[in-house]
Amino acid sequence: MSEHRHFTRIEFDADTRISQGEDVWSVELIDISLNGVLFKQPENWLINPGKALFVNIHLSDQNIIKMECQLVHTTEEEVGCQCKHIDLDSITLLKRLVELNVGSEEMLERELSALIQ
Repeated sequence: MSEHRHFTRIEFDADTRISQGEDVWSVELIDISLNGVLFKQPENWLINPGKALFVNIHLSDQNIIKMECQLVHTTEEEVGCQCKHIDLDSITLLKRLVELNVGSEEMLERELSALIQ
C-alpha cells in the first residue's frame, strides 16, 4: 500500500532554527510543506518527543515563518515535524512559497483544503 501525500514538499534552503524550552538548534532544512518540515538532525539533538517544537524559518530579516510543530518521525539523519499551529503572517508567507513552487492555483487550493480538514 503506497502512502499518498496531500501536501507537496518543496526543497528549500533557508536559515532555520528549532527550539524546545531553552534549547535551540540551527538546522539544515530539507523541505517544507503546508503541513510541516523535514530537516537534518542536528548534533546534540536531545528533545522531549511529547512536547512541541518551535520552528523559525528565516526567509529574510523581516520575513520569518514561525510554526509550532509536533515530532512525527526521526531517523539518524532526518527529523520530520507536523505543523500544529501557525500564525497568519507565517501562513501567508508559506502559502506564497508553495504557490510559487506548485505551479497551479488549483493544486494550491487542493492543498489548502486538505490542510483545514
